[in-house]
Amino acid sequence: MEEEIVIASSSIDGGIGCWDLQTGTEHLRYKSCASPPHGLISVGRRFLASSQLQDPKASSGAILYWSWSRPQVEVKCFPEEPIKPLVANSEGTYLVGGGLSGNIYFWEVATGRLLKKWRAHYRAVTCLVFTEDDSLLVSGSEDGSVRVWPLLMYALLASQLYEHSFQEHTLRVTDIVTGYGGGNAIIISASEDRTCKVDVIFVENNYLSNCYF
Repeated sequence: MEEEIVIASSSIDGGIGCWDLQTGTEHLRYKSCASPPHGLISVGRRFLASSQLQDPKASSGAILYWSWSRPQVEVKCFPEEPIKPLVANSEGTYLVGGGLSGNIYFWEVATGRLLKKWRAHYRAVTCLVFTEDDSLLVSGSEDGSVRVWPLLMYALLASQLYEHSFQEHTLRVTDIVTGYGGGNAIIISASEDRTCKVDVIFVENNYLSNCYF
């Protein structure tokens, strides 16, 4: 049976904890981490990546990488602006980051090459998540919007990148989850406006169904 691991970061002690889900035993503790919300991820189950944002007003930031077996930072990279949320596709071939400016950055993990950068929101990106089949990227922002981006390369080269845009929230989007269905996904978003929105996408008919509470 595969070992199941839980990882969590804390803004209080500035570290990352790694525990066995079955026994509760702590495997490793990674120190010197200043990860913002949604800034800590596992990349293809091969290593950890975390954006670093100690000062929200800073003009620069970093992304740190750790192996599962060592608590020391293995690799550091420095994007052109501070990155808040990070997400990787299920195979760990691509890494996506959301910037304070509202830009989204799309990197190739094997080479570290920036494949695409685009203006996604009017304010900082707060959440990023892939759909189950990795065909769509969903982003949320401080401007209250939620947008859906197709990840086919031809779509990334188009003038209007997003496939759907939801503007129902009046304050910052704090979290996004997607249900099963791949391109026909259920998207649930939460916000500081104390509402939760459920959007259902039917790609074949380009149809949207909304439920708010």
